[in-house]
Amino acid sequence: MKNIFFKSTLFTIVLLFFACSDTDNLVIDNVTDNTTSGGILRTLEESTDLPIGLPDSAVHLLLEIQDAEDGNLSDKINVYASFTDIVNAGTNNRDEVLMGTIPSSAFILGNRLPQAEVNVTLVELQTALNLTSDDFTGGDRFVIRVELVFKDGRRWSNDNASQTVLGNLFLNSPFVYDANVICPVPEDYLVGNYLMEKTSAEEDPFFPAFGQAFSSTGQIVNITASGSQRNFEFSYYPDPLGTQTGQTDPGFASSYNMKLTFLCGNIEALGTIMTGSLGCGSGSIGQKNAIPPSQYDLSNDTVVIVNILDFEPDGGCDTGNYPVTLRFTKQ
Repeated sequence: MKNIFFKSTLFTIVLLFFACSDTDNLVIDNVTDNTTSGGILRTLEESTDLPIGLPDSAVHLLLEIQDAEDGNLSDKINVYASFTDIVNAGTNNRDEVLMGTIPSSAFILGNRLPQAEVNVTLVELQTALNLTSDDFTGGDRFVIRVELVFKDGRRWSNDNASQTVLGNLFLNSPFVYDANVICPVPEDYLVGNYLMEKTSAEEDPFFPAFGQAFSSTGQIVNITASGSQRNFEFSYYPDPLGTQTGQTDPGFASSYNMKLTFLCGNIEALGTIMTGSLGCGSGSIGQKNAIPPSQYDLSNDTVVIVNILDFEPDGGCDTGNYPVTLRFTKQ
């Protein structure tokens, strides 16, 4: 565990050096140099909320096409959609269908690399998936999947991308996007500076060697809003050496992003490393919401409780997950 974390930390430092260089080209060079055997679709813009009762709502993605020859290997992007009936336990589920294809002739020239826009309306999703307005409600989900197709016929999507690509916020190439049918949330709800504290007793599988993954003394996080989603950056494994009794190594203070999605009473959570990797050789440790998910109350955002599963996934450490309760207190 120690050696894996140490190597990952060095990689993070190298990646941050490129990311903080003077021009965006250096970022592109760094990513492209590491994708010579395949291709990625880096997400530059993402709007995936589908407010219930607004048929004109749509999914919008702006994707940057990256391959070993600055996009010249890429022929087209296929866009697929499926539907998950969460509220009615799968009664109206729909299998994936092809929504359309974006040929390379429709790519837009960006900062040296080509870009492509994906725009799919709720009406188009309903038509393609044979859904009436009575077949879905707030809390259900459409799933958009994109696939990059090379001129030689090779295809790249979530089924053959590495965990380093899928789980890295810097590369930001998940290939799959959840388009949630939402109940509107006020723009100022759970926004601003909050004290995030771990209030549950159970510790991570490697405690106390590396300190606490989530500090019980807390850290201030700045939460920003984007539709029904809330995002904030936090320090994972932040404890300096000597903080915890029995701690033998310093905390690794890896920068993570937590995305909270409000789904008609439920809070979904997704924690992702922002740069580099942190794990035991198979992707990075992450976080997801507990089952059942936490609830939210729009009349009170002074104190909000979110239950998550840490080590989900466990980054190849073979530890499994464990439950964490986080308390957010408005500052």
